[in-house]
Amino acid sequence: MKPSIAIIGAGLAGLTLARELNLHADITVFEKARGIGGRISTRRNEPHQWDHGAQFFTARTKPFQRLLAPLISSGIVAEWWPTIISLETGEMPVKRPWFEAHYVAVPGMNQLLKAMATDLNIQLNTRVVEVQRRRDKWQLLNEHAELLGEYDWVVSSAPLPQTRALLSAELPDEQFSHYRMLPCYALLLAVDDAVLPDWDAAKVNGTPIRWISLNHRLPGRNPQAGAVVVHSTPEWATAHLEGDQEEVKQQLMTAFCELSDVTPQSITKSQLHRWRYALSAEVTEPENEFVLDQQQCLAACGDWCVGGRVEAAFTSAFQLAKAIRKQLT
Repeated sequence: MKPSIAIIGAGLAGLTLARELNLHADITVFEKARGIGGRISTRRNEPHQWDHGAQFFTARTKPFQRLLAPLISSGIVAEWWPTIISLETGEMPVKRPWFEAHYVAVPGMNQLLKAMATDLNIQLNTRVVEVQRRRDKWQLLNEHAELLGEYDWVVSSAPLPQTRALLSAELPDEQFSHYRMLPCYALLLAVDDAVLPDWDAAKVNGTPIRWISLNHRLPGRNPQAGAVVVHSTPEWATAHLEGDQEEVKQQLMTAFCELSDVTPQSITKSQLHRWRYALSAEVTEPENEFVLDQQQCLAACGDWCVGGRVEAAFTSAFQLAKAIRKQLT
């Protein structure tokens, strides 16, 4: 009989781990949200859509390139070569060259995760709030103290603070002391493309904003439905994390209009999304690309283990899967 493994979180790390272990164990993925994706997310309000989490990804490692190759061939993943500039209030824009391929999923960023989720056992709308040891099994409980199942292994691919809270009773705190995550605000705007600048994306300096993407100009999007994604700096988000959300939205809209010369009257829709755990801080003293307690059959993975973004989530899970497979054979 195959061992049973519960994976908490259906983002890139969780789905990578599930795919890599699916032939070696009975896998169940638990996701608290109503859909998969984590921070590789797409929000829709027809005819507009916004990739309000990760905007793109690179592929610098062979394993990640192998994952992407069939998705590129089938058109699910496309290269993105935008006109990208540096922006700063009161300064002339400066064009920024990109020297490596950047990729997006089509028609939305979450399509990458949808393609990876095929044939996996994923339980959506299911929040795991407690993990406890009973005899020789791990029991998972939801917010109503209802039993979700018993498993030989438990792996959390949730953001660091959630993973830490869930496993803190079983894993020493020093296992997580090297890692840190930072917040970010995402401002989602509907704007007529005719009034938008001719660049596609901007790296911003010296303002509450760090990134602007004219999302509708990404490959496979509706070019007629002007959709702008604005990301704040993590420092500004930290300072305003518990602030009045309408005021936060207005401050970011004002900064965007000043940088882009778009008038507030040209914005027909606006939404704000608060990512409490958006970015992984650089890992200063990395020991592993994952957290693993072999004796207890407990583990954790995610981009926060590596200090990167999209590919880091894949790498953490891919390396953890190799380590777990050694324990299963």
